Amino acid sequence: AWCFRNKCSKGATYYLLAKLRQGFSFLLHRRVSLLVAVRKMSLNCVLAITLIVLSASVHAEPPHVHEHEPSDEIHYNTAGDHNPEYDHESFAGADADSFNQLAPEDAKVKLRAMAVKVDVDGNGRVTKTELTAWITKQMKSYILQDVEQQWTTYNTNEDNFLTWEEYKNGTYGYMEGTDPEDESFADLLARDRRRFERADGNSDDVLSKEEFADYLHPEEAEHMKPLVVEETIQDLDKDKDGFLTLEEYIGEIHQEDDGSEPEWVKSEREQFREHRDTNKDGKLDKEEVAKWILPTHEAKHAEEEASHLMSSADTDKDDELTIDEIVDNHDVFVGSQATNYGSLLRDEL
Repeated sequence: AWCFRNKCSKGATYYLLAKLRQGFSFLLHRRVSLLVAVRKMSLNCVLAITLIVLSASVHAEPPHVHEHEPSDEIHYNTAGDHNPEYDHESFAGADADSFNQLAPEDAKVKLRAMAVKVDVDGNGRVTKTELTAWITKQMKSYILQDVEQQWTTYNTNEDNFLTWEEYKNGTYGYMEGTDPEDESFADLLARDRRRFERADGNSDDVLSKEEFADYLHPEEAEHMKPLVVEETIQDLDKDKDGFLTLEEYIGEIHQEDDGSEPEWVKSEREQFREHRDTNKDGKLDKEEVAKWILPTHEAKHAEEEASHLMSSADTDKDDELTIDEIVDNHDVFVGSQATNYGSLLRDEL
């Protein structure tokens, strides 16, 4: 309805519906892909879809590949109070919620088994390096979950490979009869095909599950990152000169009719001039776009969280954690029915 009222192109409408059919994770975890889906829509439609799909306030900002942190939870609130759920998700990943359903003693048993896995060298002591590596692995867990879900959806014959026809039919199959001359739809289909081919590392025209992961999350695969840059420039580069000017950088999202300029726009203008445009030529080239849109701080996030957990649980201050120290400080690493009850009680209050 919003697409109709706001005169969205047919191709953009089809593409959005196709991607929604894949599941919200496609949009939630790939902000660049959200821009791809709506790139031919009016600003009103962009804002409407953002509100509907992401259930967020209209606070648009230039697209950026998701900068993965250990948790989607807020680590500290505006008052500076620490949120333990951030630490729980950082350490336990997808298992964090399951701990909240366990009695404290059962949570400790499960935590001990998990701590043994963190201790890679098996010497009974977890170093900061081992803890950082574990948190990094947990940060990637959402990708594995998303790939498994999408793989099940598209690999209908349950073999070990996904063909382009399987993917295309699973995404666009219900749109049979669409005018093949529809330029918007043809462009979007070609875009998906190009990404499919780039993800096909051995060029056999089918994707393994690992290659499909590269297709869904190209920002995570080294050989796919240039394509992410290419797609972003393609989306924003209005004059098709291969560069992004300040106007293109800001204008794709912010096109207010009344001339008003939110604070984030002012901030992004400064970011563009002071940080994005490193050679100060007034535009962004491929290298500068890559620095802007590709995640670069994951290692830093994981290391900072590991340091925080170490300082919270290292009782004897020897810069290592024994398995017992982790279990004795279980509320630092995971929740339980008791901590979950306390959290619910705080929310009620």
